[in-house]
Amino acid sequence: MDWDLLFGENYDHFDFPDLAPELSEREAASIVKLAGLERGMTLLDAPCGHGRHANILASQGHSVVGVDRDERFLAMAADEARTMGVDVDYRRIDLREMSFDAEFDAAVSWYSSFGYFDDETDRDILRRYRRALRPGGRFLLDMHPLYRHIPSLLANHERHVDVLHRGEDLAVEIQELDAEASRYYSEKVTIRDGKVERARFSVRMFTAPEILEWFRTAGFSEARVMDEHGGTFTVGSRRLVVLGTA
Repeated sequence: MDWDLLFGENYDHFDFPDLAPELSEREAASIVKLAGLERGMTLLDAPCGHGRHANILASQGHSVVGVDRDERFLAMAADEARTMGVDVDYRRIDLREMSFDAEFDAAVSWYSSFGYFDDETDRDILRRYRRALRPGGRFLLDMHPLYRHIPSLLANHERHVDVLHRGEDLAVEIQELDAEASRYYSEKVTIRDGKVERARFSVRMFTAPEILEWFRTAGFSEARVMDEHGGTFTVGSRRLVVLGTA
């Protein structure tokens, strides 16, 4: 996975404009609702990116630890926390190296941040989320649902293409689904100021029964799926959200 290219300055240029404060506020409210957070709870936001949820949740009275592998994002998150006057414990940690032990009332992975490694590694990461929770703690996982991609793939010769303009600049993302592995392979081509860059990554896609089985084998006592509003998950749901209880 081309981490530095995917989450470098081109990410700021093309993706940040869509991550408006109003969106972050709505998503933070969803996290509180779906995870059943109460004021004063200890919360792990992993990965936290540039802190757009962690800082809002901290401003609402939660004790938040935000972890990410990207030092640049962590610096941005800390700067925003100072501007907002909130206290968040930001740490540079790779998800594959998390070693928390029963330290949190809840954990969250939001905005399709799970499934970027091989199955063995991703299962281990899920177990690390579980170990981070106190008994009864809850883990909220948000992902793209597999089903919504299929019509576009079938209509476009088994490829899905997204095109994004920012002024004269262009980002094109080409996605193909490996049906046997249930994994999306994506190439993101950016053309900015006459410079072309290509970044590649793949992400695991899940059916509801499969991700629930993963949660059970990771040690969660309970797990259920829902849509982004907490309702029934269907083939038309925009998001697949999983809530696991330690």
